[in-house]
Amino acid sequence: MIKLVFSDLRDHAATWIGAFLVAVACGCIGGWAASFQATASAYAADPLVFRNLQQTVPVVISFSSVAAVAVLASAANLTVSAQRRSYALWQLANVRPRLVSTVVLAQMIAVAMLGAVCGTLLAVATVPLVFSLVITSQEGFSHVAPQVDASLMPAVWFVVAGVFLLGGLKGARSAGRTPPLVALRDFEPKRKGMTWMRVFLFAGLAACTCWFIFFMIESGPSDAMNWSLFMPLFMVATLVPLAPLVFSAVLNAWTRLVPQKRWNAWYLARHTARFGLSASTSVETPIMVGFGLVAGVFSALGLFTSYLQSQGTIDINGLSFAAALLMLGGPVLLCADGAAVSVVMTSRSRTRDVALLIASGARAETLMAAAVCEALIHAVTATLVGAVSVVASNAIVACVIGLPIFEGLAFGEGFVVSLVGFALVFAATFIPTCTALNQETAAVLAMRE
Repeated sequence: MIKLVFSDLRDHAATWIGAFLVAVACGCIGGWAASFQATASAYAADPLVFRNLQQTVPVVISFSSVAAVAVLASAANLTVSAQRRSYALWQLANVRPRLVSTVVLAQMIAVAMLGAVCGTLLAVATVPLVFSLVITSQEGFSHVAPQVDASLMPAVWFVVAGVFLLGGLKGARSAGRTPPLVALRDFEPKRKGMTWMRVFLFAGLAACTCWFIFFMIESGPSDAMNWSLFMPLFMVATLVPLAPLVFSAVLNAWTRLVPQKRWNAWYLARHTARFGLSASTSVETPIMVGFGLVAGVFSALGLFTSYLQSQGTIDINGLSFAAALLMLGGPVLLCADGAAVSVVMTSRSRTRDVALLIASGARAETLMAAAVCEALIHAVTATLVGAVSVVASNAIVACVIGLPIFEGLAFGEGFVVSLVGFALVFAATFIPTCTALNQETAAVLAMRE
């Protein structure tokens, strides 16, 4: 079995590289948090430094963990979905379904651990730069020297591997249960409804969100504002388990507004986005999480400013660069990485799909325009869902502190995330299209593995 695990990883490195890069990003952010904790412990004798560094650790972990879980789970499931044909061939070669699932899980652990180790090594190399941006640049902290504790890094490795394993558990089980002759077809099986795991996660996160709302109400307006920055975090996390259902409904709804019969490129893009559920969800989830967190935090800050002004405070400082980097740097990095990687991982199947369209008589101009439209569909769908989470979280906080529900809404910073996501998805969609156009169609169609 061990030989099968690593030989298949070697043969399909192009597919697994995406999941590996996501694990590297998660390991790097976890390594930064571990370094903050190690530095805080080293300066335990200095109360000011110790307290401030200790406070940065939960901020980095809490805001990055939502994006990390969403991106890792999407990457794991997409990797398994992209290799369904290989798993079907294993079963045709008399490999037992249970052994197929076990091999897939072992591959996930291996890739996640290797990526997390590389990520923590990258974190060690970049810790001085991160500290200079968010810690030593502040007044009174110029003397702080970053510390690295190697004993904390294995915890990061196992957490990344555990999230990766849980995220891909359903995909691994389906890899062993899918009938071989069905998996050998080139389309993705249609998924219906919500899985029990997603329902369970949604129920748990919804309960936590309700508890947090009641906690803010009981705390009173002044204390509630101090906790308001965490409301977008709860709202986005609650939406993540509903991603396949919500994205599909929103995509179907708004794309119907554009006439399809008059523009072939839009017709192709819309059906491609609807057809590949795993790919679409994996691309749109990181953009939604990034938009929801960034726009939600800045909207909460807008409410905070309005509340202080209503209390007579005039001199109000906004979010500093260091604080913004601590809260949003990790999620934005993960979301950008996840959005681009998700499309790159499916580039081989996309190249073959383009070749099929060329053989069917599609023009090159139509296919290139379809690539642009598909990237736009993913970005707009994710942005719309993220905007719903921002409006909901902002309305809840506004009601708690007694302000109008649409007070302080700020979508501008979130649109920057959506534009970056669109650019990355467009590049990852357009390049395979151009590759297929520059190759011999028959050769692309004949290429299988």
